[in-house]
Amino acid sequence: MSARRSQRVKQPLARAKPESGGAPRTRRAAKSRRVALLGGSFNPPHVAHVMAAWWVLVTEDVDEVWLLPTYRHAFGKELAPFEERVRMCRLAVKGLSRVKVSTVEKDLARDPHVGRTVRVLEHLRAHHPRTRFALVVGTDILRDVAKWYRWADIQKLADVIVVGREGYPTGARPGAPLLPRISSTEVRERLARGDDVRGLVGKAVEEYAEKKGLYRR
Repeated sequence: MSARRSQRVKQPLARAKPESGGAPRTRRAAKSRRVALLGGSFNPPHVAHVMAAWWVLVTEDVDEVWLLPTYRHAFGKELAPFEERVRMCRLAVKGLSRVKVSTVEKDLARDPHVGRTVRVLEHLRAHHPRTRFALVVGTDILRDVAKWYRWADIQKLADVIVVGREGYPTGARPGAPLLPRISSTEVRERLARGDDVRGLVGKAVEEYAEKKGLYRR
């Protein structure tokens, strides 16, 4: 007695759509996730930025840390091209699997309030309703955050994580180390003079900046 075996028809796998809102492409989790946002000019990104991202990642209850390079400075300061700073950020955190780089501020390029933290948070919350965001703030600017544009709304949109910085101990977590006091301004000035910046920026960032001629006078 013979019977015809039914054949299983393989259904094509649906392709996941990339996330919008300037977020890095990561696998969408079924449950909500918590992402810490570390914003800045990153002009260029230095080792203290990387240390801050890593410290938050391993000491806070977060799934990822996103670096958010400023598209246009809120106070009109001259910056290296946005794409160059994005590339340097990616090189700086290349070895950290759960630290990503977001280009969300480019999505807000035509917004009159581009560069304002509250607009970035509103944009991200609208595009990622299942994600909880936290904002990373250094103790060096902690005393000024109350003056930020719509600071009260920022606190409603995101938790605040404070990272201690050398020279500014007030507000730091008791017993936690203070991150080294490294300035992007100092790094730019050294690169402009052709001085050594080893120990201040990652090797890949240094080589990229030199190759592209960034910050040369």
